[in-house]
Amino acid sequence: MDVELRHLRAFEVLAQELNFTRAAARLHLTQQALSAQVRDLERRVGAPLFDRTTRSVALTEAGRTLLRHTPGILLSVGQALAETRAAAAGGERLGLTVGMRGVSGLDLVTDVVRSFRSAHPEVDVALRNVDFKDASTGLASGETDVALAWLPAPDGLAVVPLLEDQRLAVLPADHPLAAEAEVGAADLADEPFVWIDEMDARVRDYWTLADYRVGRPARVGARISGFEDSWAAVRAGLAVAASPALMLTRLPDGLVTRPVRGLGPAVLAVCWRATDTRPLVAAFVESARAAASGGSGGGDGGRGA
Repeated sequence: MDVELRHLRAFEVLAQELNFTRAAARLHLTQQALSAQVRDLERRVGAPLFDRTTRSVALTEAGRTLLRHTPGILLSVGQALAETRAAAAGGERLGLTVGMRGVSGLDLVTDVVRSFRSAHPEVDVALRNVDFKDASTGLASGETDVALAWLPAPDGLAVVPLLEDQRLAVLPADHPLAAEAEVGAADLADEPFVWIDEMDARVRDYWTLADYRVGRPARVGARISGFEDSWAAVRAGLAVAASPALMLTRLPDGLVTRPVRGLGPAVLAVCWRATDTRPLVAAFVESARAAASGGSGGGDGGRGA
């Protein structure tokens, strides 16, 4: 059986989205090309992976079985690529690439990197900001060795929580909910949200409060690509957002934040491939743990875990 990585990536994204239009957009494919890849994978596996109707897409039992293994397979390939690049470096200085997703500017990130560099001055550290659409923060592709990112994380990653931070509602100043001292999670979940099509579905559900919609579909207020786009959309009255308080210290005029009643905290974690046992990775994780235990991470609303 000759299954290619492109088949598994397409399968994983479609299994997350259960929608050909959204999955094709995330993969930068046409729907016809995505359908062809899925059919090709099903032919090679010898079993249907999805039940398709004109209105819905659902995983079959065979599909659910394959999905349990797919994240680990892709992450193992990412680790192999990372180790191959390290081996190709030969006698050059040791290097570690740290992925960051939605954490730029946090004091804790600076503390973690400084702590690691102080303990391991022989290591070249590279920092890489990763798009929100990559929930693995570069780990699945092997572009990063460790990552600092807000949870949830995809399957196949090991994580150590570093701090918890209050999730706040971000609203236009003239929004009806802005008149309240705090808003209910279910009330906020019913509002139109900023939306990133390419984002991992599980991560997007978390930040758009899917657990509080009780089966109701999300309302898409504005499709965006990052923080700056989201604040512009909220300020224009197109949508609302939920965000860690630590990321809201420099909001533009015209936006307000409110506590959300009944909403659990955001969790910032250090992440790595669960199969990656390299001492350098373990050393960075320990530096992150130590830095988090020694301070809050730089702002009201965040505390070490």
